[in-house]
Amino acid sequence: MGTINIAWWNLQNFFDTDDDPISKDFEYTAEAGWTQEVFEAKKANLAHALNALHGGAGPELLAVAEIEKDALLAELIAEMGNPHLKVVEDPTGTRDLRGIDVAMAYDERKLSVQSRTSHLVHLRYRTRDIFEVVFEVNETGEKLVVIAGHWPSRQLGRYRSEPLRCAVAEHIAYLVEAHVKVEPEVYEQLRAQNDQDTVLQTWETKVIVVGDLNDEPGDRSVVDHLRASNDLDRVIGRTNDIDDFETETADYRAQEVFLFNPTWKFLPQQQVGTYFLDGLRSGEKFTNRYQVLDQLIASRGLLTGSGLTLDLDSVDIFRDSLVATPSGRPRPFSKTTKKGTSDHLPLTAVLRFGNIGRRVTAADRVIVMREE
Repeated sequence: MGTINIAWWNLQNFFDTDDDPISKDFEYTAEAGWTQEVFEAKKANLAHALNALHGGAGPELLAVAEIEKDALLAELIAEMGNPHLKVVEDPTGTRDLRGIDVAMAYDERKLSVQSRTSHLVHLRYRTRDIFEVVFEVNETGEKLVVIAGHWPSRQLGRYRSEPLRCAVAEHIAYLVEAHVKVEPEVYEQLRAQNDQDTVLQTWETKVIVVGDLNDEPGDRSVVDHLRASNDLDRVIGRTNDIDDFETETADYRAQEVFLFNPTWKFLPQQQVGTYFLDGLRSGEKFTNRYQVLDQLIASRGLLTGSGLTLDLDSVDIFRDSLVATPSGRPRPFSKTTKKGTSDHLPLTAVLRFGNIGRRVTAADRVIVMREE
């Protein structure tokens, strides 16, 4: 049985000291107190915390937000001293006005990059891109799709900005659907050949959506637009199976893609969240200041127990004293004291694999349901 250690972390403005003329990053220059010494301290603190993840084993698949560019992720990995972590280079960079990006790295011993795509959602202003990477698990040859994003901020007010996050959620839902369904013309060809296995295998494609969503698991953007919830049966139950070919291809096209959100489990827990926020500039105050904004969401293919599988019990918020206060609040980095790491806490999870080369069949799904 093999494992892949996953981590997601919003690094809170991990900028270098140079002024980028096309981005509003002037807060992060030597003139503003963001000196090379301060930058090096932030980098060292982040690296120390990343190495502590997964019981000191560190991440083997790392996705981050609020980083200025791929070169800084490479510097951070060098600081970690992990020669096996490689940056998934994104030649398109970022279109965000502040110049912050989403980036990814992977352990070359465990994974290989098959493709990468940077997606821009066309809102009223330039925003962070969605970074989609297709990996192959080296040992099993299985496909793993990771879609990482940093959704629009709540700074203008939670509900005023909600339509922007709904738009991003819809776009990601579209990307997920493109991976778990075959094209209509292909579907008709497969139906003529009575090749249902290809349709089923595609339906079980293993997809992870990870990011700082700036909404919580129960919010409308996540539940209604991304179609992610805590209803496991909605995702892998019989009502979401593909049992046979549809007579009308339109019925196959219309089948909704539901996702499972294991980070929902943190909502009922007191003083548990990846972010701590009392209120917004708009004056809005939050009843629950510990918010689960950072989430990891899985497609049904990672939940059926065949091949590469997400260990649901492993999904956790890292709350070590390196990154959190005794009360569970994140320790943001201070350029004055040079202590702390980020205003978000890291999210961790484990993928397990070992059932090499075996396809998921309708019989497998019946067994899963019986075991439940």
